[in-house]
Amino acid sequence: MKDDEDVLKLIKNRRSVRSFKDESVSKEKIKKLIEAGIWAPSGSNIHAWNIKVVKGEVATSIKKFSPGLLGDPPILLVICSDKKEAEEKGGELAKEVLSVMDVAIAAQNICLEATALNLGSCYVRSFNQDAVQEILDLPQKVIPELIISIGVPEEVPNPPPRRDIEDATEWVGWKDE
Repeated sequence: MKDDEDVLKLIKNRRSVRSFKDESVSKEKIKKLIEAGIWAPSGSNIHAWNIKVVKGEVATSIKKFSPGLLGDPPILLVICSDKKEAEEKGGELAKEVLSVMDVAIAAQNICLEATALNLGSCYVRSFNQDAVQEILDLPQKVIPELIISIGVPEEVPNPPPRRDIEDATEWVGWKDE
């Protein structure tokens, strides 16, 4: 198992990549990305999401309705929540909140695994959900929540500035230790 320094290094190396080489991504690597998503925690263990692996003309159609989708990634992972399944398994909270949180947590795992596989990735929420739902012929209960663009990076951007630990943290109930 990797030690915590390796994990933190991987987290720090993940970037939002928006320019991709004209290279394909193997099905084996895509399966590893999806496996990473599957291992994400889930509120009340609901796991009411699935992934549509999209490329080619369908990806081009989705891009027309996705102003936040930049570059020409060879693969799109469209992570969808099944609102009916979420509600059946966990009630209104699962339908409205946990299902979206689960998608986000799975997406983070996917993007970290992409970094480990030397792939670029970028979260995209700036898209027309209704249009993507129609393009993918999804039932009304299945909502596209997030798109992750995947590909071999043309370039990896420098990290943006981050907050200091002191700026991001308030220690409540702690005495100086």
